[in-house]
Amino acid sequence: MLQLFLLTLPIFLLIAVGFFAVRAGWVSESALPSLGSYVIKLALPALLFQSMASRPVEESLNLDYLRAYALGSVLMLVIAFAFSARLRKLSCWESAFQGLGATLANSAFIGLAVAGEIFGSAAAVAVALSMLVDLLLLIPLGLLLAELCTGEAGAGRRALQLLKRTLANPLVLAIAAGLLVSWLEFELPEALEQTVGMLGRSAAAVALFVIGGSLVSSSMQGRAVDISQMAVSKLLLHPAIMALTVWMLPDFDPAMQAITILMAAMPMASVLSLLGARYGQSALCAPALVVATALSFISVNLVLILLGVAGMLPLSF
Repeated sequence: MLQLFLLTLPIFLLIAVGFFAVRAGWVSESALPSLGSYVIKLALPALLFQSMASRPVEESLNLDYLRAYALGSVLMLVIAFAFSARLRKLSCWESAFQGLGATLANSAFIGLAVAGEIFGSAAAVAVALSMLVDLLLLIPLGLLLAELCTGEAGAGRRALQLLKRTLANPLVLAIAAGLLVSWLEFELPEALEQTVGMLGRSAAAVALFVIGGSLVSSSMQGRAVDISQMAVSKLLLHPAIMALTVWMLPDFDPAMQAITILMAAMPMASVLSLLGARYGQSALCAPALVVATALSFISVNLVLILLGVAGMLPLSF
């Protein structure tokens, strides 16, 4: 158990470094969006591209993982949406963001750091596939449910526009380019490969620093029930439903099964706050992100312990 905490401790210490650096004024809070853009538009795409390009297509495009992660996440989104709209009588948009908050995992930042320590390069492949599910399936589905619930006209057209913008996302383009390079069996020039590798290796550290720094100005006042629901759904219910999904589906690579559950245990992705601000839900999304990120130090280690008990962690770990 101590080994598990020591494994994840550096990750959360980096988040703490970001928090205290911004709090002390060593790094300006106004610099965080630029650092975040660096991760999203350069470092993380480089990492995902290299991960996809450096292995066979059939290994990168793991359909078993995609099926399990997509099914478990869609189930969680629909359950959270229905519970919020039907039982708690929240508005359509509040219910939609409860669903998105319960499913959009911080796989790129915290997930990659945690799973990478245990499973190595396979974690980067899982991150890429998880982000495809988030960007191409979960976000459009969540927004579409809200618009269908409100009865607004043109919901399908707006969902299609969102999908088109998503396809132009640097992360999606990097994954597609990596798969193409792998399929063509093209080898990058050594200098270019080293440059891409250096960019990719900076992704996790900078991302965790940005997460910590962004917690400084977040407010947790009010809406305690809504925030608690979203945090519990994301940190506990999502991995539980994912574990049930993995158990019900045909067996596949045990390491990828474990990563599927572990990715679902991550706190909300930072994109949730950006989406929340755009659709008038920042008062819910921002503080929920803070609470879930703080509590994930406990919940992620709990999931790791359960995976170890179930014999799903590698023997070397």
